[in-house]
Amino acid sequence: MSDRPQYPTYPGDDQPRPPAAPASPPVYGQEPASAGPPPPAGYGQAPPGYGQAPPPPPGYGPPPGHGYAPPAGATSAKAIWGLVLGIISIVFCYVGVLIGPAAVIVSVLARKEIDAQPAGAVSGRGMATAGLVTGIIGTVFWGAVAILLVIGLTVG
Repeated sequence: MSDRPQYPTYPGDDQPRPPAAPASPPVYGQEPASAGPPPPAGYGQAPPGYGQAPPPPPGYGPPPGHGYAPPAGATSAKAIWGLVLGIISIVFCYVGVLIGPAAVIVSVLARKEIDAQPAGAVSGRGMATAGLVTGIIGTVFWGAVAILLVIGLTVG
């Protein structure tokens, strides 16, 4: 046996094929006829990630210094603690009534501290706001549960 792979044979494989018809030049205003199926998508283009797009000419695009820049300052520790206490006030049963007000107080202090600093010096205002909201939710929710529990025990 030979080392060549054996391909299946089809009827008519042993007969000679007619030569391809010569391509006629296109008539002015008409596109030339294609010689076969269209090339696959992306054929003849540079692969993705090849090179870089050139910079825009002067006068086009946003002016310098108007792009997005992440906050440069450190995150406020009070804002982090306010958020942590607010989450704890929602998650832990009945303790949220005690921890929720602490989360509200620490979050308000954090927001005041962040607002007192120059812009960008201290970040974390969003965390302080989230701590304030979760502290209020934890206080109200577990306070309502405690009140309903006391009413249920005294009536029943």
